[in-house]
Amino acid sequence: MPPLVAARLRICMRWFKKPAEVVSDEVASGHAPEPLEVTFDKEILATKLSSLREAIAEAGGVDGLETFIEALRSKHEVFAGVVAKGDAIEAEDVRTLGGLVFSVRRKLTTLMAERQGALVDGVRALVRPDVDVNTRLAAFADLAADDKKLRRAMWDFGAEILHFADPEAVPMACRWVWDTSTTTGSLREFIRGNDTLRSIPIGESVGAIEGARRWFYDALAEEGFYRDLPFVTDLVWVQAYSDYARALSMSLGMIDNQFGTKQDPLELAVKMLGIDSPEGRLKGTDASLH
Repeated sequence: MPPLVAARLRICMRWFKKPAEVVSDEVASGHAPEPLEVTFDKEILATKLSSLREAIAEAGGVDGLETFIEALRSKHEVFAGVVAKGDAIEAEDVRTLGGLVFSVRRKLTTLMAERQGALVDGVRALVRPDVDVNTRLAAFADLAADDKKLRRAMWDFGAEILHFADPEAVPMACRWVWDTSTTTGSLREFIRGNDTLRSIPIGESVGAIEGARRWFYDALAEEGFYRDLPFVTDLVWVQAYSDYARALSMSLGMIDNQFGTKQDPLELAVKMLGIDSPEGRLKGTDASLH
């Protein structure tokens, strides 16, 4: 990890031994959670937390998450500022958002050249609160028409816009968190014996993801986390996905270059969350975000 990030980590804030704070339903989400029909494993959660702390330490930091929380807060500030413009959102705003979403970053130049008007209108419609969030997200993904790969990228783009604009109200509903069409994603990694399951009863709606997120809020509270739960949950989920992706790559005898090398155990996580930068620093430490 670069020296600047390591230095920030050394002054990070602890999340443990804090007085319990009640996380009300109103604070946790603005969307009704669907009942959880799967059993997540608290021991697996504890293991992922341990892996995350070890990765930070291995990369040159200390046992703490503050630098990463700050990076996610910075991303939230950017998204909230753009979304607040509503129907005044412009093409440059869409470029700004797309640059912070890993799954569309490389596609954005072509998209803006070919479909700029439709994409800008799509983002404006996506952030209007007078339509059901699932309907808005599906309509945004429909901008990809029959291009399945692009549709996945657009779904993730829309999901990140909604989540980072208001992380308390909307959970991270990207396909790497959960994808019903392939029954893959980080949520699967918290189910013991998941490799034997042919189907997993988690829906693709925002309410289904929120139902899962509520379980993580409760479990994280038992681990001593009471602040910034939306972002801590994002970090735990991305750690689980990183472990899965690396294990899959290793089983195939390769490490996917776009996700980084073994030398930086956090590179995949920060790329998936869109808090990396070309200079290798966390986006939250980059003044150009503000």
